Amino acid sequence: MRLFKPVILALLICSFVLSPAAAVSGSGVTATSDQLRALFVQRLPKYISWPEGVAPKPGKPFIVAATDAKSLKPYFEAAGVSSNFKLVQWPAEEFHILVLTGAPERDVAAILKRTAGRPVLTIGQNPVNLRLGVVVNFHMVRGKLRLQVSPQAADRAGLTISSRLLNIAQVYAGERE
Repeated sequence: MRLFKPVILALLICSFVLSPAAAVSGSGVTATSDQLRALFVQRLPKYISWPEGVAPKPGKPFIVAATDAKSLKPYFEAAGVSSNFKLVQWPAEEFHILVLTGAPERDVAAILKRTAGRPVLTIGQNPVNLRLGVVVNFHMVRGKLRLQVSPQAADRAGLTISSRLLNIAQVYAGERE
C-alpha cells in the first residue's frame, strides 16, 4: 500500500503534464505556473462529483470563474479546451468552478462567504485559503505543484471528492489546536 500512493501520484501528475495542452520543448516538458494551474483546473472535475442537476449537461462546458482570468485565458483557449470549459472573470452569476488566485486574503474570505453553500469547486493557491474554506489548494513544494484538499469544505459545498484524488493529495483536516 505504501508503494501504491506514490505510483498513483506519479500517474496523475504525468496525465496532467503530458496532456496535449502541455508545452513540450526539446526532450523535456516545461510549463509555467499559470499553465500548470490551468491544466490542474481542467483535470480536477474528473475527480469531483456535483449534486444531481448541477454539473453541466453532456456537451455543455464547465464554467470556470477566476479572480485572475487574464493569466489563465491563454491555456483555456487552446485547441480542444474551449469546448469543455468556459473561462469567465469573477464576479459571475453562474459557474461550477471558482479559481481564487492573486486576490488578497480579505477578498478571498468575502468571496467564499458569498459562495458558501453553493455547489462550487473552489480552488486557491495560498495555504491560508484552506482555513478560509477552499476545497482544493495548490502549493509549491521543492519546485513541484502539489494539491491539498479539504473534504469538509467539499461537504459544505455539496461536492464529493473521488477517493483517487484523496489518495494522492494532502488532506486538510482543519487547524490543530
